[in-house]
Amino acid sequence: MPSGDREVHVSAGEPESKEGGRELERIIFFSDAVFAIAITLLVLDIKVPAKPATIPKELVPAWLGDQLLALRSGYFSYALSFLVIGAFWAAHHRSFRYITGYDGRLIVLNTLLLMCVAFLPFPTAVLGQYGDMRIAVALYASTLAAVACFLLLIWSYACLGRRLVSPHIDPKVVRTHSIRAGATVLLFLLSIPAAAASIPLAELCWLLTFALPRMLARVLA
Repeated sequence: MPSGDREVHVSAGEPESKEGGRELERIIFFSDAVFAIAITLLVLDIKVPAKPATIPKELVPAWLGDQLLALRSGYFSYALSFLVIGAFWAAHHRSFRYITGYDGRLIVLNTLLLMCVAFLPFPTAVLGQYGDMRIAVALYASTLAAVACFLLLIWSYACLGRRLVSPHIDPKVVRTHSIRAGATVLLFLLSIPAAAASIPLAELCWLLTFALPRMLARVLA
């Protein structure tokens, strides 16, 4: 844990060196590995169509084209989850640029975050196969909301009373990250009831998370 006694000379808002040392780096490296594994596993749910033994050879190209087109829901869920996990990793990276120490509660929050990230390939597979069913959309949205919520909790916990960030951190940096994380949580939470009304509306909420939180942070921070 950082002692808080050391005099630090940094420009306002700039990340400082990690006082947590190797132990904090281990948390970051482990987190990166979980994100990388989760994002890699996504493609395993897109299966190569198995050719029936009875189909004539001359009809195979047309059959294969139809089968590949039938996988379009899987392509969408794969691409969406790849980009969402990438965005979650970027948000995690932004937070830990400024987090200079750690404690047991931060480890617990980060572990719960990684549990949700590691779970994401499952709702992605469900969405790819049953994307026209509201329960599949709600499961996917709930998992995304949980990941976003833990990212917000990690940042809020670290910044509360400047517990695990530098006392010199620019307040605008804290507000900007908080607004982006909070807006992301709200959009994913809104997509759960939105799925009950319209699946495309829920998907729109997911797509908005790539731009709207950043826009709100620029205006409000």
